[in-house]
Amino acid sequence: MLIFLIIRLVLILLVIFTLGVFYLMAQNKRIVLSICAGFVVVGFLLYTAAYLSFGEGLANILFAALHGIFSTARMLALNDDHGILTSMQGTQWLTENIWLQIIFWLSHVSALMLIQAALISLFGRKFIDNFRMCFGFHKEVYVIKGSDKNALLLGENISTHDASRKHSDVKRLVIFLIEEDDDEKKTYEKASHFGGIVKVLDRKNNFEFYMKKARLGKWSGRNKKYNVILMPNSTSISDDAHLVVEYAKGKNVKPERLDIFAFTLSEWERERIETTSQAKEGENRKYPYTFHIINEVDLLVRLMLENHPPYECVGLGLKNGVATRDFTVLIIGFGAVGQNALLRLIMNGQFVGSRMHAIIIDRDIEHLHEHFMHCHPSLNLCCDMDFRSINVRDEVFFKLLRENHEVDYIVAAINDDELNKQTAMDIRLHYERNNIALPFIAVLEGNRCLHEVKQDREIFVCGHQEETYKESIIIREKTDLMAKTISDTYKEIYGGNSWYEHDWFSQESNRASADFIPAMLKLAQLKKDDVINKDVLTEDSELAEILAQTEHLRWMAFHAAMGYRPISIEEMRQRFKYNGNKNPLEYSRRCSEKRLHVCLASWDELDGISAAYRELERRAGKEPKRDFKENDRDIIKYIPKFIRAAKGGE
Repeated sequence: MLIFLIIRLVLILLVIFTLGVFYLMAQNKRIVLSICAGFVVVGFLLYTAAYLSFGEGLANILFAALHGIFSTARMLALNDDHGILTSMQGTQWLTENIWLQIIFWLSHVSALMLIQAALISLFGRKFIDNFRMCFGFHKEVYVIKGSDKNALLLGENISTHDASRKHSDVKRLVIFLIEEDDDEKKTYEKASHFGGIVKVLDRKNNFEFYMKKARLGKWSGRNKKYNVILMPNSTSISDDAHLVVEYAKGKNVKPERLDIFAFTLSEWERERIETTSQAKEGENRKYPYTFHIINEVDLLVRLMLENHPPYECVGLGLKNGVATRDFTVLIIGFGAVGQNALLRLIMNGQFVGSRMHAIIIDRDIEHLHEHFMHCHPSLNLCCDMDFRSINVRDEVFFKLLRENHEVDYIVAAINDDELNKQTAMDIRLHYERNNIALPFIAVLEGNRCLHEVKQDREIFVCGHQEETYKESIIIREKTDLMAKTISDTYKEIYGGNSWYEHDWFSQESNRASADFIPAMLKLAQLKKDDVINKDVLTEDSELAEILAQTEHLRWMAFHAAMGYRPISIEEMRQRFKYNGNKNPLEYSRRCSEKRLHVCLASWDELDGISAAYRELERRAGKEPKRDFKENDRDIIKYIPKFIRAAKGGE
């Protein structure tokens, strides 16, 4: 009976030890293996030192080293040579020292752990992955649907914080969901380098199944932040997004615990996702989660402008918040990239004292122009646009350059990488020959440009995936923290919806305001460190008023670029009379569905609009207090508060 009891005890200890190794491997395989390997090396050194104590001479040194290697190999074979050491003269310093004995046996335990880890890695990968998904110590979960190069690149950057960390962050878990036709083995080999988990979607194990596995909505996942990223190779981005939020709502997942990132180039899919984030008239949002609708082309252009913003164009002569001349851009090629570049430049190129001008050239401009203006009918409020059908290799193109010397920003976005480069060099040669300061010249390439290549300040190449698919560019946590604070500030002052009650467009509007803060600091000739501990951005009332006007110009440009149209004061009054709406005030001044807003007007016109709106507030039985100019002034006033919010998330 005693023998069976001892055997049972040994088996129990072995199971406990194996589970312990399994758990440690699941938490951080790299650290566990490094520590165990270190102890095994210490064991080799102790064995070798002990054998050296047995004799002297060159032959004994060689014998000791070989014997040390042999004993270390026996450690990995789950044997030990401790008995040999105790029978040898001169090894008492090791065999009779309690602390060295502890280290000696820890080395053997570490060797056992290495063997266990090797076996688990060979035969228990799926068990480890499932264990990590269910019981890991991670605080953030990123579920990426997709397995292409961009998905893996993004997953690695998330895991390593854009490579700011040498190793993966153990608090972050990255799960790739791939289709049955994808190469699971190849994807796993790449994902395993940064601790990623790969799961295959099939009839048995669908999207919802892995949401459960990742503990979304479970008790063990209540304190975790989930980010579901739907890459563009998904069959239906909008269907997947709807599935995720429907599941989360059914599990009562808190709004702050889930963000959905949907990559799509399709306007149809974008509108379907946006509709999912909207509320019916007079009701709360059905799915109160944060949506990020990401257009890959727009992502590329946004990164271009973050690195080379319009406010850095020297020719504008910005001083005391005012530009000394108009802001002029030249767009060469008006495909998807050229159109997005124009829209982003309009959103970021609005300054007091300046009117934006855009020259757009493309051989097929007649076909592209009408559709573009149909989608963005109010852009002429923010920008004068000159559309021309020109070939960059014709003399008429160089004539255009000669006639327009005060161009601040040029984007070469023809669907031909070599022609883009050649055009940029032709433009530079023209400016040098005429002794004119070179504007910013952006060359857009199809992911074939060199990564982190040293570039001229004025001529730069954009388009590489490694620069685009980063956590800081796509997840943008700091921007969202500022945007949420902007939303909360509005709610404190004027009432209305909180961040999670806003639809996608309203959240995106707050993000756009946050994105423009560096421009505001530049206009005020301040740095973040200068204002972060202040209550207001500036004590200079004249400068604050100029910045408020700039904010209104930016706000108008954003709405015009998103397809909004203005309504008159009389139309606002007529909309207020509509009885089918539970919030007539909100409905009177704006409509997300039809893209309408009464504040798409000049700064001077806002006083009349505010007065008319306050009259509607009285009729609605509310205190008349809304002043639309104050909205813009408050944004400027509280910029230090917004910056502090972003810094608090670091």
